[in-house]
Amino acid sequence: MSPSDQNSSGPASAQALSDSLKEAVKSWVPKVRKALDDEFGAVDPARPKESKGQLGRLGLRRDGKHVPLDKMNLPPASVIVRQRVEALVTRESLSEGTPERGYDNVIRELTYTLLNRLVGLKGMEARKLLYLPPPGDAAGTPEETEVITPIAGQARSRYLRDFRAAGGSRYKYEDDAEEALLRDGLTSAFRHVTSEIRVLFDPDHEYACVWPTHAALTNVLQLINDGLPADAYRAQDFLGWVYQFFNRDEKKRVRDENKGTPRSSYELAVINQFYTPSWVVKALVDNTLGRLWLQMHPDSALAAKEAPPLPGQRTSDAPVADYLVPRTGERIRYQRLTDDGQVEESKRAIDITLIDPACGTMHFGQYAFGLFHRMYLDEIENAGKPGWPAEPSVKDPRAIPAAILERNLFGIDIDPRAIQIASLSLMLTAKEAALRHGFSPLDVKVRRSNLVVANAVDLGAERLRQLVERVGSKLGSSELRQRLFKTLWDNLQHVGELGSLVQVREGVGQVLGDWVDAQAKDKGLTKLIRRKVTAQQELGSILTDSDRQKARQLELERKVLENEATQLQQELLVAIEEAAAQSSADPAERLFAEDTARGLKLLQMLARRYDIAVMNPPYGSFVPKVKEFVKAAYPLTSNDIYAAFIDRGTQLTEPEGYVGALVSATFVNLTTFEKLRTEILLKRNPLVVMLDLGFGILDDATVEAAALVIHGGVR
Repeated sequence: MSPSDQNSSGPASAQALSDSLKEAVKSWVPKVRKALDDEFGAVDPARPKESKGQLGRLGLRRDGKHVPLDKMNLPPASVIVRQRVEALVTRESLSEGTPERGYDNVIRELTYTLLNRLVGLKGMEARKLLYLPPPGDAAGTPEETEVITPIAGQARSRYLRDFRAAGGSRYKYEDDAEEALLRDGLTSAFRHVTSEIRVLFDPDHEYACVWPTHAALTNVLQLINDGLPADAYRAQDFLGWVYQFFNRDEKKRVRDENKGTPRSSYELAVINQFYTPSWVVKALVDNTLGRLWLQMHPDSALAAKEAPPLPGQRTSDAPVADYLVPRTGERIRYQRLTDDGQVEESKRAIDITLIDPACGTMHFGQYAFGLFHRMYLDEIENAGKPGWPAEPSVKDPRAIPAAILERNLFGIDIDPRAIQIASLSLMLTAKEAALRHGFSPLDVKVRRSNLVVANAVDLGAERLRQLVERVGSKLGSSELRQRLFKTLWDNLQHVGELGSLVQVREGVGQVLGDWVDAQAKDKGLTKLIRRKVTAQQELGSILTDSDRQKARQLELERKVLENEATQLQQELLVAIEEAAAQSSADPAERLFAEDTARGLKLLQMLARRYDIAVMNPPYGSFVPKVKEFVKAAYPLTSNDIYAAFIDRGTQLTEPEGYVGALVSATFVNLTTFEKLRTEILLKRNPLVVMLDLGFGILDDATVEAAALVIHGGVR
């Protein structure tokens, strides 16, 4: 493909895993996981309470009866590792309720952290996106290299070969030279990648403190290099499928133990890990984001020029919204009425936003990236023409990938590991777009990420009450402050189980709205402004100019009160987020606290409106402790998680926007979904498109699925 062909067709992103490659990954993941699980915590069948793995060598036992440190003859470096890991085991045991389950959790996280880093590097290499400074020259210009993949016919990769050469005798003649070379080379690569992709690769993170033995690590690297074809690592959705298959045993265990009812946010995340097929993602994004853009710009390059191929027959990944269902009976042109009464018929590409409120590994966002990229190019090519902006959103095509990640794509999930993968996957997608358009991946400089873990706003009751008393002192009424505290507490104490379903902004807004009404009533500001009349009605009324002037003044005074309430709400949400970042104790939460501090945080993201919401939300029962909250917050849809997410999607979107969701088809005829059908899908947010997909759509799920696109906004 020539550079001109690349620029005309949009970013040619990596293909999704084929069915045959998916089966290969499904059988490969348990093998490599077992190799690491055994290395970190293998249990001796003859002594099941002990471990022969790395944790056992540190004196840590599965039953919690650890060997006292003073009885161990550990070198100083191992003593530090023992203390760190023991703290992890203690914390996880308290969280899970038993030493055995806490121990198993630590093994799982140690395994997953290392596996994800190794396959992450391998994926970057396969897509020619791994750029590192030359070993021995940290300030040097990064160059494309490989860390995991060996040079053909040799034992070492290019990076490790150069690392050995730069290390002098340390990696050549000492007894542990090969072990130190591999460990130090990987650590160096992780540290350099961390400077750009702030999650996932941090070599100083708690779950990176235990290294496998040299034999175990080389065995895992061999499984990575020889166990799958290179095309698997090049697939855009490879890391997401690895994560789904990594958790298959946990998913089965939780479902068997609890009959499908999750007891915690972790179990809720695990049992709902169903990766959305790529063609379903395309159908939903084409019929939401693609539909919106083509309403604004019918002459866009996103418009289909011919009938679309079936999913298995598609040979090009050029971005085109050819799965868009035409003639759905809605308006052909986009129109939006602004606050000052102006009619807008388009929005700039940089101002169009898409959120996945249950994003997992951000599969929807990866496909949407390609459509957004084409939209930006549309503007560059058509700026100044009728129906197009006078100036494009960005003038330099090299700035498009970063602009998409910073301005267009947003995601929220309760699972920090999924957000790790989403962050890496989107970054790779952005860099690949640059590469395939003839630019260097190093040109992609992302200043902030809009991916947020929904468990990062957890505060104790007393600290939250102090914040409310301090920020809410303007309210005067202690009763109002108590109501404010209650709505915040009801939302935030279970944010890990609710995720995007928390109603912080809405709850605070209701309390402050009542305050405005009370203040207005005390000041006599409600008598004339509740009855707004048109100019024609005023001419026939007996209102005098004095009455009209008084009405205008009262309305202005009430507006001042409303502005005060809005400012108070903003101050309160900011104070909560700052306090949450300071008090975060969980390693995964700390890992993301730094990243989210540079961008938009959970409450800020839920306080705004988006043009598009697309999702494959969780299905089934809520965690029992949040059921009463959900009944109050989502009275029309509290019977099932996916129904509540549909409801939430409409609250997060503009009336001119769309909500797309892959859900269970149970809403079609079950009486428990009657309010969803009658009050939302047939009235408030009418259906635009529905695809009855049947069984077999979601891997490992025995559910009949349907894909919905509905109008956004709560009218």
